[in-house]
Parts: sequence; structure tokens; C-alpha cells
Amino acid sequence: MGHMHAPMNFPHTYLTSHFSAPGDARGIPTPAEEEIEKHVILVRGDEVAVHEGEGEELHLWTLARTGTVFLGSWKDGEVWALDAESSADSARAALPDGTRMRSLREIAPMLEGRERSLALSAVGMLTWHRDARYCTRCGSAVHATRDGWSQTCEGGHETFPRTDPAVITLVRDGLDRALLAKNHRFTNGMVSALAGFVEPGEDLEDALKREVHEETGLVVGDLEYFGSQPWPFPRSIMVAFTSRLANGAETDITLQREELASATWFTREELTEALERGDVRLPPSTSIAHSMITAWRKGELS
Repeated sequence: MGHMHAPMNFPHTYLTSHFSAPGDARGIPTPAEEEIEKHVILVRGDEVAVHEGEGEELHLWTLARTGTVFLGSWKDGEVWALDAESSADSARAALPDGTRMRSLREIAPMLEGRERSLALSAVGMLTWHRDARYCTRCGSAVHATRDGWSQTCEGGHETFPRTDPAVITLVRDGLDRALLAKNHRFTNGMVSALAGFVEPGEDLEDALKREVHEETGLVVGDLEYFGSQPWPFPRSIMVAFTSRLANGAETDITLQREELASATWFTREELTEALERGDVRLPPSTSIAHSMITAWRKGELS
């Protein structure tokens, strides 16, 4: 395996720790004891309430109250997350003019860093509360505890949110061509890097090598860490590597047609021409795949 480097400073690093001093050893934030200003972020599925300014300017729109999950400090006060669909009071009232619910997938790049971080946490945590309503040990109903950062059942068993790790890699050959694939779920000609979930008992590196070989028949050797990205749709974190074929490995592709519709080697010039013709399109700019492909196109990868 190649050297493991620190993550590059690319704009895919959406979610960083902005929490104030944690309240316990798990690093879970706790509300302040004194009375301070409170804000709540409204969430509906993967949508959040935003105020639309001039041009593409967007800001989170909040109510002055608490919610289900305490997210930390913000604007000299506290910020919470609340599911608008499960609330029976003012959270379901009509939004004011200039404010509406927007998909976080769409608007993440338009939000300021701290607001983007809070919105990602809000959507991820409320998705967990919406989907995990019963104890996995005894089957009884659960309720939110630790200000939304855990759930406890009637029998006293406490559980915490889980994140499913996935790996993604931009594979390159000895000529520095990049491998881009079209998944059957992709639409409008989108191509991307290879990705898959980590299975029990695997480390990240083995999971990446297995996914590449399963989907294309290719064997990768040298790996280099690129960065990571939270993806709360519903509860993943994408860990990205760049990779090169193993020494002496063939470049011929054996496609796993259950997963992929196509997989193609591109030079930078070939990809640029294909994009200009409209034959292919890249993943959304919100994705770490887009950042990796862009870095390769600019010659920024080692």
C-alpha cells in the first residue's frame, strides 16, 4: 500500500467539529445551563428550511425554540434540529415569504461552512430518529435521550447513531488515465469513480481493492488517502482514495454487469471532449467524487 497522507484542502470537507465543550466522554454536546438565545433548524426528509436572498445567496432559516437534537452553539446561542413533519405545533406553520424547504443535496455548496455543517448534522440525526423507532435488543419503543444524541428503550438499553463506512477510489493506470464508470442507477450520462460499502471484518484498503476487482476485474496496488465526506442520505461516510493499478496488472476491464453499465479509461483530453459533447457528465459538485476527478483533471494528484 502507498503512503497515507493527510486530507487535501478541497471543498468537499463539509462537516467538521464545531461543537462547544462536550458534556461527557463520548464528546456529545450538551446545552448551556443559562438562558441564552435558541434556534431550531427545520428538517423534512432531506430538506432544510432556508431563506433565499439575492442571487444564489442562501442562509438557514430558524425558529426561536428548541428541538429534538441539540447541535451545539451558533450565533451566540444554541442550535437544535427539529423534524417539521413530526411536530404538531408552530414548526408546521407556513414558512414566511422568501423561505422554503430545499434539498440539502442541492444547496450544500451554497451554504456557509458552519451552516452547511449544522444542516448535515441535522438531516443525519433526524433521519436516524425517524428510522430507528424500536430497540434492536428487545423490540420496545425508544425515546430520545442525551438531548437527541442517543435513544433509550423501556428496558433502559441505550443506543447511539451509527454511520456506514463506504470507500470510493479514482483508479489510474500507468499512463495516468482515469477509470470512470456508469452505474445502472446513474442518469443523463453521469460517470463517476468506483465505490462500495465496507463489509464486516474488512479494513478500508481491502474493501477498496475488493470493490475494484469485483466490478471491473482490475487489480489495484498503490493507494493514497484523499479525504472523507459525510453523506447523511441516510447515514454514510465516504472515505476516498486515489489508486493505481498494481505493477504488471492488465488494463483490460471485465465488467460486472449487475452493478455497472460501463467503465472506460479516459485521458484528460478525452474526458474534456466527452463533457463538451455532452456524452458524459460528472457527479454533482457537492460530492467527493467530483473533487477527486477535478483534482486529477488539474494534475494535482501525485
